Amino acid sequence: MPFNDAQLGELVFGASADALPPLKLQSQQDAVNFLRSIFTSRRGARLLYGPALSGKSTIVRRFVRTLSRDVAVAIVDGSGLAAKEFLSRILAQFGYDADLSVADEHLRFINVFAIQQTQAVQSPLIVVENIENMRAGALHALSMLASMMFQGRFAVRIVLTGGSEAPLVLKSEGMAPISQRTVSMFKVAPLSPIEAMLYLHGRLRACGVDEVLPVYVCGGLNVMSRGLPGLLNQHAKGVLGQAISLPVSEADVRRYQKMEREKPPAPRLIVTNIGEIVEEYVFNEKKVTIGRSSLADIVIYGEHASKFHTLLLLYADALILVDLNSTNGTFVNSVRVNSTILRSNDIISLASHRIKVLDAPVADLGTHYEIITSDTSKMKTLTEMRQQKKRQQLRFVSGGKEREL
Repeated sequence: MPFNDAQLGELVFGASADALPPLKLQSQQDAVNFLRSIFTSRRGARLLYGPALSGKSTIVRRFVRTLSRDVAVAIVDGSGLAAKEFLSRILAQFGYDADLSVADEHLRFINVFAIQQTQAVQSPLIVVENIENMRAGALHALSMLASMMFQGRFAVRIVLTGGSEAPLVLKSEGMAPISQRTVSMFKVAPLSPIEAMLYLHGRLRACGVDEVLPVYVCGGLNVMSRGLPGLLNQHAKGVLGQAISLPVSEADVRRYQKMEREKPPAPRLIVTNIGEIVEEYVFNEKKVTIGRSSLADIVIYGEHASKFHTLLLLYADALILVDLNSTNGTFVNSVRVNSTILRSNDIISLASHRIKVLDAPVADLGTHYEIITSDTSKMKTLTEMRQQKKRQQLRFVSGGKEREL
């Protein structure tokens, strides 16, 4: 085998695995067929919901790949977006980089585009992910989009995705325009043991590998992941990384489970604005940027926040904050800092936002200077960080063609 077991896990079940051919599981195909029925429905709206890591984004992208190139499509993650930013991202994916000042102007622009598309081809499709994490203003804008009509029919087709609580969002105040259209809902079911085995073996075979995960190991991984494809990927990758030899044995699985039990929880950030929780961020990356720019990992809205305000760096034994020469400074527990080690329950203040730190690694205070100076000497410049974030932006679909933002 030309790669070790950890490399195999990353290749088959890591981030690069998104490039592999999609697997045709019946449960996912049923969901795709449900979304395709939007084109034969007069109401033209659908809701796909289920727990995190249940494969909703994969289903949506499989659905979009089946569409004609004539269909204009925008896919937007609604998490934490204000109305103007939400609508601006939709327009950008329709091919318009309009410099508009207020949300109403964006709505009028989208309305004109939707009518033109409906007249020439067919109504554009807007996909909004994570609707339960949208701000009130963005939800109102979504309702306005749902209200757009042309010659007695809806001018925009809408697909919504969200967690298990997403149906409750549609019942909230002000959501009548969208809830009256979204009468059809599809709950993404967990993978069955047989589907999980087909999924795991299918990914391995796509990379030219077979007989690596025995049937009983696949069953154990499915139980550990509760049938959620995203967790299944994580656990399969982890078990392969712990394997002494192939095929994977029960001892390898037990060793991985023990490691998982002993692993400390990932640090979390609770972001509030004027006392209202607007986002909960769980660390999945070693470097996290905070700022006003839409390219930041955590977007802070407000004129007193810099575009790239603060950088957080996660080490095995420390969580470090570095101020990125922001105009108005970064404060931790009401003290202005340039850099510091963060501890659990620390409060970071940026403009009108407060960020509470939870589950931070317990750092050795004696290493504070060493970590700060070491990382400062290696840290990328702000320009490099912006360029990197642009390259990492999600691919979007416009007129059926994928393009980079």
